[in-house]
Amino acid sequence: MKKLLLGSFVAGIALFFWGFIYYGLSGIPYQTLATPADTAPSALKANFPAHGTYIIPSPTAVEMPDLQVEGPVAMVHIRPDGVENPMSMMGTGFVHGWIYCLLLGLLLQKICKKSGYGERVMFVTQVGLAGAFVSRFGDAIWWWQSWNWQIANFAYSVIGAAIAGAILAKFIKSPVTRSDAARSNKSQVSSNKIPE
Repeated sequence: MKKLLLGSFVAGIALFFWGFIYYGLSGIPYQTLATPADTAPSALKANFPAHGTYIIPSPTAVEMPDLQVEGPVAMVHIRPDGVENPMSMMGTGFVHGWIYCLLLGLLLQKICKKSGYGERVMFVTQVGLAGAFVSRFGDAIWWWQSWNWQIANFAYSVIGAAIAGAILAKFIKSPVTRSDAARSNKSQVSSNKIPE
């Protein structure tokens, strides 16, 4: 448990800095976004007065299929009064990343009994890839979000999973060595031989 907590904590720190590099320094994902009109903030406040998520057209509208075809369609996540303390988001974001790495570590413990370092890294990466695929591309398909934006976020999530996997695999090691596994396999083969 100690190695799991320490490994997931270190991986969470690495994931946090990867997010800072990808979103904060590189600016790559923001290149996929369109630029709104200068009047957008005041229009948003006038039409979306309360904090929350809005779908246009409304899913409860009787004529929704026609309105979807006619357009516009949008999902608006808004805080009309802004964010009181942006730094608190950093703390919450780190805890979120740490829990994500902890969950990946718990999964890794279940499958690492006869696996090498590379196999453990690949397992965590594939779990992250599957999660990113279903969530990011699902948002693009079902909630009309930009494919470019979601592809950029997909890339971040998969690379982040690989970084977390590379660290977790160092802390969560196989309790069975390769020589032990080879001996075990050899004994299984011997026991499966049909007596003459």
